[in-house]
Amino acid sequence: MKPGTFFFIVGPSGSGKDSLMSGVKPFLPEKEFVFARRVITREATPDTEDHDSCSESDFLEREKQGDFIITWQAHGLHYGLPVTLLEAIQQGIHVIANGSRNEILALKDKFSSLQVIEITAPIDVLRKRLIARHRETPEDIERRLQRATLTLPEGIRTLKIKNDVTLEIGISRLKAALMLDNRSNNPLSQLIYRKTCGAHLSRSDYEQLLPAIIQNTFPLSDVQAFLIACTERLEEDEVISIAYARTLLYPRIQWSQAMVMDKHSLGGILGNRVSMVVIPIIAAYGLMIPKTSSRAITSAAGTADTMEVLAKVDLDFEELKACVNATNACIVWNGKLNHSVLDDAMNPMTRSFGLDTRNWSVASILSKKFTAGSTHVVIDIPYVSSGKVKTFDEANQLAQLFERVGQAIGLVVKAFPTDGRIPIGCGVGPSLEVRDILQVLQNDPQASQNLVEKSLFFTAHLLALDERVGNFETGYQIAKGLIKSGAALQSMQTIIAHQGKMPEQSRKVYMLEVCSDQDGFVSAIDDHRISGIARLAGAPLLKSAGIDLKTLTGEAVQIGQTLYVIQSTDQQKLQEAYEFAFENHGFIFTQLKSIATSIDKNTSHWGYANIPPK
Repeated sequence: MKPGTFFFIVGPSGSGKDSLMSGVKPFLPEKEFVFARRVITREATPDTEDHDSCSESDFLEREKQGDFIITWQAHGLHYGLPVTLLEAIQQGIHVIANGSRNEILALKDKFSSLQVIEITAPIDVLRKRLIARHRETPEDIERRLQRATLTLPEGIRTLKIKNDVTLEIGISRLKAALMLDNRSNNPLSQLIYRKTCGAHLSRSDYEQLLPAIIQNTFPLSDVQAFLIACTERLEEDEVISIAYARTLLYPRIQWSQAMVMDKHSLGGILGNRVSMVVIPIIAAYGLMIPKTSSRAITSAAGTADTMEVLAKVDLDFEELKACVNATNACIVWNGKLNHSVLDDAMNPMTRSFGLDTRNWSVASILSKKFTAGSTHVVIDIPYVSSGKVKTFDEANQLAQLFERVGQAIGLVVKAFPTDGRIPIGCGVGPSLEVRDILQVLQNDPQASQNLVEKSLFFTAHLLALDERVGNFETGYQIAKGLIKSGAALQSMQTIIAHQGKMPEQSRKVYMLEVCSDQDGFVSAIDDHRISGIARLAGAPLLKSAGIDLKTLTGEAVQIGQTLYVIQSTDQQKLQEAYEFAFENHGFIFTQLKSIATSIDKNTSHWGYANIPPK
């Protein structure tokens, strides 16, 4: 009979070892696992671990008699593991015990199957937990935290489990470590456990695993732990594997044209409704560009929310196909088409835990483009210190990853870092964003030039992929001409008609101005704050709710000057948004014009002049 594994769980005070061990117990097969009851020289109380209490004199006597596999001292107490655990190991039962890292080397000599599991958490998390339990003085806490940085002995099988999210996720991570390669009847569960523990999975692994997740094969907590592991440890070949595996989850739409375009943005920038200008231009040129988009998660509007002001967006597959065949394009919600259980699970965690899902998003975005039938895609990667992507270098690395993953699954992808410090349009919220879009398509002199130029930039790069156009400069002039002639506007109107025009809203819109509380220059605008104010006003559910920006980054302002106007059809929501804005309007000022205008106006605000056409 194969002996069982001796799992020795260690970790600094405050890491939550006891909570995780207690929480994982109900999820383990009772006949395969046993939890060691430590013998400790202290009285058992409700707030301590479940243990066998023993006086110091009795403990020392039992130690002499050989009743313990190992003993140690900590915090003025004696600890011991009973020798009966050896019998369980020999019978093939896995033993789980927690203890001091100082005893690991001694245990190595006792158990050939020793597996150390280290429970960890960031120092600031440990400090908060230790303070909250009110057991130690501040000095004692700092001494414990110093010991938390000690390294484990080399040459020992060790798994590190971070307990830094929620108790449920921590329990799932420990469960994965304990169940890894231990008689699981479900090989797919082993894949979940392996990735949760930081392993590298193959393309074949993901091809088997992802459909099983979609079919709700695993507990939600296990899926969450797996997805978090994917955000923490995902190499490029795994991104490609996930993207490819996801393309197999849904049938690919087949279109009548060989070239099928798409444009996508990672978002997070105010007024960045470029796609809704690009799409009718491309369609007017004669290329297909079926656009499936999400609704807002944390912003004031997603592309689908904005298009819904103009047209029906919840089309089914047959309605979408009919629209594209008739107009070359559509702008619809993806919820009825290629919405994924994977993203349903990932998105709430992204919001709650602040996960860096960029690599995961590359696979998610490109696989959806593939299944939508796209062949050529341009990607906008805005970078700003307060955004998803913070620097040009980060954006450039991500752009290269998009292009390599796209090539691996059979797409032509061109991705561009764009400077996100200046809002693209002035409207924040569905109806206001529609206003900005229509002003561009109508050649309105009041149209945002930022929105005009950025739209032309991405349209030109899409058109350049067509060999009939061949280069960026020609594509730019074609796109500009299609706007000027009114062809792009007519294309948008045709798309709206085929999707189903929405009736105009007749509800009264109320407005309140937010003014500057100082003189100076606007050095930055907090996108998250502005979006939050717009959402308080009712966006995106209330289509007319939002913010109309009257001042942009780099501009001089005087005290009392209007920064923006909040609007809503709900007076109570408008008042709540205004009060929130009164606390912090989201504009950051400087007295130095040179800092406020550090964005080079000669590069159309986004640094495009420094990016050679691809």
